[in-house]
Amino acid sequence: MLNNSIVFDIKDLRIAYGLIKAVDNLSLRLEQGQSLALLGLNGAGKTSTIRVLLGMMKAKGGETSVLGEPAGNVSKFAEIGYAPEEATPPEFLTGDEYLDFIGGFKIKDRAARKKEVSDLLSFFELDPHKAIRAYSKGMRRRVVLAQALIGNPALLILDEPFNGLDPILIKKLRERLEDYCKKGGSLLLSSHILAEVEKICDHIAVIHKGVVKRFTKTSELVQEFGNVEEAFTKLVGDN
Repeated sequence: MLNNSIVFDIKDLRIAYGLIKAVDNLSLRLEQGQSLALLGLNGAGKTSTIRVLLGMMKAKGGETSVLGEPAGNVSKFAEIGYAPEEATPPEFLTGDEYLDFIGGFKIKDRAARKKEVSDLLSFFELDPHKAIRAYSKGMRRRVVLAQALIGNPALLILDEPFNGLDPILIKKLRERLEDYCKKGGSLLLSSHILAEVEKICDHIAVIHKGVVKRFTKTSELVQEFGNVEEAFTKLVGDN
């Protein structure tokens, strides 16, 4: 449980690649137990914002804090779970070895770590003894999601988590994320599958060309536009 209910706070964030502005004066906040969807077209600035939150890149301006510390503070890494859209786990490891390696940074008790790794492998229907090089593309996606969930992180950041998953596993993952937030976890989710976003996230931020077009409760967006898909289309479609 956090002493401060603010999980991350982004104020006037500016990100640029050379002379090209990727994010311009973006401000967002996530509180404990909330689930926030970051929506936008490709190139809108979603992944760049996530990278700044994780300390993977430097911003040109603004202030960003995560779990009460400046973004990128290594003391907070064990409290964050992250599944990027594209990731390449070490192919020479088995699923069990990879998850145990990641879990070693988050769960010190070996027995507890082994149990959680086993539970995650089962949840994602992964062969623990098969080398990752022998996993299909969909199985590799699942193992990346599994490593993000290890250790019940205070903040879970998932970039396009549903890509490559079948409908049954999407439903299972959705229910798991809903339960995670009910128990006090905080979720930042970026996805183009807007029907799932509407079911999972209680807040939505629509970003267009690096600028926040709308940051509000999902229920208010649905009340105004009918559903998240229609809201997204109206907010960014004519710009």
